[in-house]
Amino acid sequence: SRYELREPLDREWGSAVGDGNWTGIVGTLQHQQADFSLDLTLTESRSRVMDYSRVYYQDPMIIVSPKPTPLPRHLALTRPFEGELWLVVTVCTFVLGIILWLLQKMWSWVSGDRGASLVSTLFDSWGMLLMKPITEIPTNTNGRVLVGWWLLTCVIITTAYRSSFIAHLSVQSKYPPINNFQDLLNRDGWSWGSKALEGTTYVYFNQSSDPDIQKIFKKIEIYPMEDGLKRVLAGGFSLIVVKMYAKVHAGEIFFDQYGNSPYQLARTEYPIFGGNVWGFRQGAPFTSQISKMKLRLIEAGLLNLWLDDIIKTKNELRNSERDKDELPLNT
Repeated sequence: SRYELREPLDREWGSAVGDGNWTGIVGTLQHQQADFSLDLTLTESRSRVMDYSRVYYQDPMIIVSPKPTPLPRHLALTRPFEGELWLVVTVCTFVLGIILWLLQKMWSWVSGDRGASLVSTLFDSWGMLLMKPITEIPTNTNGRVLVGWWLLTCVIITTAYRSSFIAHLSVQSKYPPINNFQDLLNRDGWSWGSKALEGTTYVYFNQSSDPDIQKIFKKIEIYPMEDGLKRVLAGGFSLIVVKMYAKVHAGEIFFDQYGNSPYQLARTEYPIFGGNVWGFRQGAPFTSQISKMKLRLIEAGLLNLWLDDIIKTKNELRNSERDKDELPLNT
């Protein structure tokens, strides 16, 4: 038998043009100009104009970011508590000072003693938090009970702060990694990009109803892969790539000869529609047979074996080429 393998004339995967027709590979199958294609991403709209075999692989998108850098050492003074907790401690300290002043003021009206000033009670409330002795102990019972409870609270707060502070000095903290689109949007002054968006990758961003994905698409920058990775290393930038591309080229772009990587791969993966399939013209008689054969290959584990072999071969070729380049001139 003779087979003819060719690219679509417009060199596109396939997009709807609005009148029911499609471009690229999908359009070729739609108009019965080819029997099948080797690789397409399955979508609901594509499935209406072509037949397809079973899904054999999911190739999600991931985010490549610079590896988190250590936080400045001088921030270790404030890192033991979150900002909300610092606010609560500050407000409670001021409120306690005011309440203590009011209690002593009311007691001075009853007993005729000289009442404490507001400034001195505020300083005392802060002094107790800093484990300093207070200048004047309240003479009334209510004031002494309030001071006792506040002293107990201060012991708990300062003990927690000191233990956390020592831990932050012992272990260098780092900026949180970027693991999803929400992290990208929440990072101040951060930008992101991708390779040219084509086919279902473009549709994924352009037609998504997810507000986060819409915001990502609105500000996405287009770069060639190599230039995008250079931007990542410069800092303040993340690159959105297809996972298999990252795995195949990991040895070239993600690791140096010592196995170190300046890049951080996000944990969250974003599947692109239904996965990878072979597309067929509608009514093709061999669709079911090819689907059954694919199922056997998947169940036998051959697909993962072949993919791992491709990655291994690619890395071995890269290592051999690098070793040749590093040979001394006198060999």
